[in-house]
Amino acid sequence: MTGVELVDEQRALDEARAAAAAKLVELRSKKIVAADALSEEYMQAVIAGAVEKLQNELTVFGRIDDDATWRVGLYGVEQRGNQLVIDWRAPFAQGFYQATFDEPLGLARRVSYVGSIDELFVEDFGTSQVSGSSPLMAELDRGRGETMKTAVATLQSEQDDLVRRSADDVMVLRGGPGTGKTVVGLHRAAWLVYNDRRVLSSDILILGPSDRYLRYVASVLPTLGETRIKQTTLERLIGPTSEVGSAIDWPQVLDDFEASLYAPQSVKIRYKQIDEADVAAVLDRVKTSALPWRDKRKGVEASMMRATGFTAAEVRAAVATVMPACSAAQAAKKLRGVATLRSLGLDEDTITRWRAVDHDDGPLLDELNARFNSSPVRYSHVVVDEAQDLTEMQLRAVRRRATGLTLVGDDAQTSVSGAVGLTSIAVRLGVEPDILATAYRMSAEIADWLNEHAKATKLPAVELVGIRPTGVPVVVVTPDSRDTHLHRLEDKWSNTRLLSQGDVWAHKGIEYDAVVVDTAGMDTAEVYLAASRAAHELVIVASSLGETVS
Repeated sequence: MTGVELVDEQRALDEARAAAAAKLVELRSKKIVAADALSEEYMQAVIAGAVEKLQNELTVFGRIDDDATWRVGLYGVEQRGNQLVIDWRAPFAQGFYQATFDEPLGLARRVSYVGSIDELFVEDFGTSQVSGSSPLMAELDRGRGETMKTAVATLQSEQDDLVRRSADDVMVLRGGPGTGKTVVGLHRAAWLVYNDRRVLSSDILILGPSDRYLRYVASVLPTLGETRIKQTTLERLIGPTSEVGSAIDWPQVLDDFEASLYAPQSVKIRYKQIDEADVAAVLDRVKTSALPWRDKRKGVEASMMRATGFTAAEVRAAVATVMPACSAAQAAKKLRGVATLRSLGLDEDTITRWRAVDHDDGPLLDELNARFNSSPVRYSHVVVDEAQDLTEMQLRAVRRRATGLTLVGDDAQTSVSGAVGLTSIAVRLGVEPDILATAYRMSAEIADWLNEHAKATKLPAVELVGIRPTGVPVVVVTPDSRDTHLHRLEDKWSNTRLLSQGDVWAHKGIEYDAVVVDTAGMDTAEVYLAASRAAHELVIVASSLGETVS
């Protein structure tokens, strides 16, 4: 084990970069895959040039020492049988993220690089001495760009714990704004591909809330070398819903609709009679099956063939009598009919509003396809960001696609009428939600303001713990000085936004250096969401200085 010198670490980085040259060329040649052509086009456009820069910077970002010196980086690098760099996802690299002075995990020292080795942050577990400045704080103090950077070099221990959960786990992660919940979801996907041999990149699906979000996070997974993980929005995957569509209790309605299609009665097949009781027994058996309608009908057909000794063609008419054929498209058409909807117990107002919707309901069609045609492609793991906005039917659509599932979000930022909410989702899934409360991204002053706002307005928010005081208070101003403050921030920061009522939710999951929130017309959740986009400075525009919501 050697000491720590800046020149030695710079030399090791140069050696690793040279050895990794061929790997870098291979990574950069990979085509990014999305769940659809439009998502792919967005991501290809956004990450041009960014991935190469980041992969070069992160070839090595730290080291851990036990009886030897081990450098940790974005991917494993070998040269003539020597392990120059350990992949951050490898089990041995976990010590880089998890070791503490109380529990050093067998390590003597951890060294983190600040920038592209401009400085070293050394934690000596034997002497309990620390030297240098924290790379985490240096990263948090930087200006925000148009896209999210990978946090692989600055993952914190509680985030790393969540990233390294088993692929089959169902995780519900409630995190306040700026706590790294999106970071956990994306890095977890890359970790799973590396550590679970059952999981291929193409077996993982990332679902985000909007195209703007996809553009924002587009460079993270390709930087980590994972270009074939599919990323899209739920709406593009299964189609849009509507307010009334989200409000209808479709699972119960569809159970009743499906039950109404069964018609137990005695049937005669050629010269043989099957009593109603025997037919009902056959139908009762298939009713409890999880198979789609068309496969259940095949089961009834097989039962009648065994009972009579006749062929499939000979029993087919009898099957149609007691269990008529019905495709997903036919079911969807019936569920637009007034008579059918009334028979299923929907009230007149709901029927009128439902029939007025001028587009197909994506979550309903997805459910009908699963019930009547066939189940969709299943993924080894699905990660959903902003999962607090999932409706009942959207949640069902996600679950039928997922073996393992990671749902991340913040109940205080719920924007969809009829959303289930993460707290309720955790109860339904029978899991205890994990909580992230440390507000890494934003200043402590902004975190404190959000806590006060959430408490005053009774939002179901995670109480944030601010760790980065800047001495810059949140400013509340009247509308006549809005533009003055906006221009001041634009002169100071490269990534400043004015957020107003009407476009607030499109910025979900995205961060800016400074934000001016014009609260006119906003509700309490919109104010919270808009204010939480700010990393360094926040100005609230209210009709009076004592108010934050008009």
